Formats: sequence, structure tokens, C-alpha cells
Amino acid sequence: MYCLIVLNPNDNLVDMKMEREKLSLSAREESLTSMQPCQWIPKRCSSSPEEHTMYNVAFIAHGYGGLVFTDLLVQRKWEVMNKVYSVAFIDSMHNIQHQTGSDPQIQEWILKHCHEWVSNSKPLDKAVGSLMKVNCPTVSAGTEKYGLAPSYCMHAVFKYLKSTLKAKTTTAFTRSPIATRSSTSKKRDNK
Repeated sequence: MYCLIVLNPNDNLVDMKMEREKLSLSAREESLTSMQPCQWIPKRCSSSPEEHTMYNVAFIAHGYGGLVFTDLLVQRKWEVMNKVYSVAFIDSMHNIQHQTGSDPQIQEWILKHCHEWVSNSKPLDKAVGSLMKVNCPTVSAGTEKYGLAPSYCMHAVFKYLKSTLKAKTTTAFTRSPIATRSSTSKKRDNK
């Protein structure tokens, strides 16, 4: 079993001058003639090493890794439920009923935030029902061979993680409006 976490907690600022130059068609000429100082601003949701480490966490858990993740969820329920936006299980050994002790909050979270790919003869991403365990949505990994399941379904897994991140980000932005100078001045003018 392997675990990989790639972080760069020291990368917390964006040089706006460089970003503009990347977007500009004539960036080379501008950078040669311009001697403006750097304009550093904090990155959204990553302005400090601590914030960077807590931002947008997802898991891909294969085999026994699913059991280990579910144990983490049970042991650190609120931390995991608040920080992990999505989990992709691949032929997971977890057992929600046994491991969660029938905790309805955990079971509801798993149903909403997890998806499982299992070795099966059906084509990739086709629904696979399981009468054996209460679980999250379960689909075929596109192969019957356990050892090949991760490579067969990896594209579908990353597509799922990308769509759940997009949904999370969209929900976060719709819930927290951004105050602008014009909106705050309108409020002052209306008083």
C-alpha cells in the first residue's frame, strides 16, 4: 500500500506582474521595458502554509486503503468530514456497517462524498449493485482483474474528483458573497 501527498506549503503568493505577463501576448517586450517592482498578493485559500495544507483534500483508496480511510473517518469524524471533499474507493475492503457502528452522520457523509469502482465484467462506470453492503454509489472499474482495476478506472476517478471539486468550489462561492466597494457604498447610501 502506498500513500502520496504532494504539497508545496511555501508557495503562498502570486506575483501579479508575472501573471499579467503570462497572459499578455507581448510579454517579452513588456518585461524588458518595464522596471516595476513585484506585486505580491496571497493565493486564494492558500495564503499560509497551514491554510495550504488544509485546502481541497481528496482521497483515492485502493483495497485495504479504503478500510484505513474509513477508520480515519470514524476516529477523526469532524476533521475528515470538514476537510475532505471527496473519496474514490477502488475495490475497497472497507465495510461501512461494521466500521461506523451504524453512525448515521458518517453513513450519510459517505453516501454523499464517496464513489467506488469495483472489479466487474460490466463496462467502465456502469452501475454495479451490491446487496452485501450499504455503500456509496458503486460502478464497474472496467475490468474483472483486481490488480488492473486502478489503471483501468484512473481516468474516471480523476474525472469524478474534478467534478466534485468543481461542485464544492461553486457551492462555496455561492454561499459566501464577496463584498465590493460598490456593494458596500450602496449599503451606506441606503441608510
